[in-house]
Amino acid sequence: MTVNGRPRQNEAGGIPERFEEALLSLRDAPRPRGLLMEEVPAPKKLAPYSAALSAETVETVGATPVATGRFVVLHDPDGQEAWDGDFRIVEAWDGDFRIVVQARARIDDEIGMDPVFESAAWSWLTDGLEDSRAGYHSLVGTVTRVLSETFGGLTLTDSCAHAEIRASWSPTTPQLGPHLTAWHELLLVASGHEPAAVHPLTLAGAGR
Repeated sequence: MTVNGRPRQNEAGGIPERFEEALLSLRDAPRPRGLLMEEVPAPKKLAPYSAALSAETVETVGATPVATGRFVVLHDPDGQEAWDGDFRIVEAWDGDFRIVVQARARIDDEIGMDPVFESAAWSWLTDGLEDSRAGYHSLVGTVTRVLSETFGGLTLTDSCAHAEIRASWSPTTPQLGPHLTAWHELLLVASGHEPAAVHPLTLAGAGR
């Protein structure tokens, strides 16, 4: 898996073993049907080491996927206080990883107008984390509804509603497969489907 990294002097130009272990653990996450996955450039300024995947549904409306998203792994060997919240007080934890996810999905206009929609959409993520048994803490995020209306004579897109979920949390171990599974589930549920993992995820270079 391609990563962004700023090697420290004692790493001799490589990436930390703990970060490599975390990336390799993503192979254990089942990959559901209906999602197209690819590696994408990761953010460079949030942590010394980072890696990212993007996904979109095979199902489309016109030429637009029903749902899209991004999954980012951040690693700082020194840890970052902002990633821990109050967790460090009660547990012995390195605080050296952070998961950042984004999911955007087309939703029915009627659902988009539901006054409790944000709470329901947030539960798609928390339920996915619980279902996959991903150990995590310090979860934060937002749910945003976007209602779009097209005007004018040239119709580029039809009127529609979208939901966007952005979140980050700290995993309790570098075994990140369950966290990737939770993100898969979020995308599937957001696009109106039940989660259905069917075959292992294969990452570029995993067999080396």
